[in-house]
Amino acid sequence: MKIGIIVYSQTGNTYSVVEKVKEELTNKGHEVNINRLEPLNPNDVHPGAKNIKYKNLPELEKYDGYIFASPVQAFSLAAGMESYFDNIENLDNKKTACFLTKGLPFNWTGGTRAMKQLKELAESKNGKVVETGIIKWLSFNRKKQIRNVVKKIGQTF
Repeated sequence: MKIGIIVYSQTGNTYSVVEKVKEELTNKGHEVNINRLEPLNPNDVHPGAKNIKYKNLPELEKYDGYIFASPVQAFSLAAGMESYFDNIENLDNKKTACFLTKGLPFNWTGGTRAMKQLKELAESKNGKVVETGIIKWLSFNRKKQIRNVVKKIGQTF
């Protein structure tokens, strides 16, 4: 299966998890491409920002499945990921997974809300969301959370 990982990562934390997901899926025989969303002007990306322009947009139609990964920003889905969905026509009912990274150690401090936003955006573009996960970066068991999300996504595809 050819899987596209679309990631928005400001600090590199989310991207570091994406690399582990890619390794897991590649070891299972999938062809995996990481597509990092890079705004033309990073200063344009702030909570509530709209119409963000990107250096290059991934060609989604070449993938059989998708993974969307983003941090939580200001108790919501990061604007860099949210705005990206304006560029998507249709996910063609393909298998889709989503995961988030966040700083604060409780899901109710933005994680639950951001995941709902990401899942609804993917489903609004006809993505078939089959797995989600949240990694709390400042948690004492962050490594275990990362392993669990990587494993769950690996079992999904």
